[in-house]
Amino acid sequence: MLTPLGRLDKYAASENIFNRQMVARSLLDTLREVCDDERDCIAVLERISRLADDSEPTVRAELMEQVPHIALFCQENRPSIPYAFSKFLLPIVVRYLADQNNQVRKTSQAALLALLEQELIERFDVETKVCPVLIELTAPDSNDDVKTEAV
Repeated sequence: MLTPLGRLDKYAASENIFNRQMVARSLLDTLREVCDDERDCIAVLERISRLADDSEPTVRAELMEQVPHIALFCQENRPSIPYAFSKFLLPIVVRYLADQNNQVRKTSQAALLALLEQELIERFDVETKVCPVLIELTAPDSNDDVKTEAV
């Protein structure tokens, strides 16, 4: 009897890692369910930002796998929220490029490439948000594995 947002909140707060992974997998479906209400769409995006802070790498990697699909959905179905990607999703992708976990880093790199191929990232965001992180990751004092991945 829970609303889509209520279900999202319930399982995102679960101690069970599998439940939190399922939340990440179901984000796009939740957005589809609430897409007629702009406030609910923003509420889902806010919850994505909270889920991005999950301590479990498999949850973060699963979230990153969903980001390109969510970004495309937002662009096609919620043009009234033009900042959705730039404000909520891109900061997560950029942050995960430097994640301590190899799986999360690689998933964020794949997501970034998919977003670039789909032309979902504005040039301004590439120049001001993505490039500075990549430059920092390729610095001489950076970890060799991270440096190679960033290149």
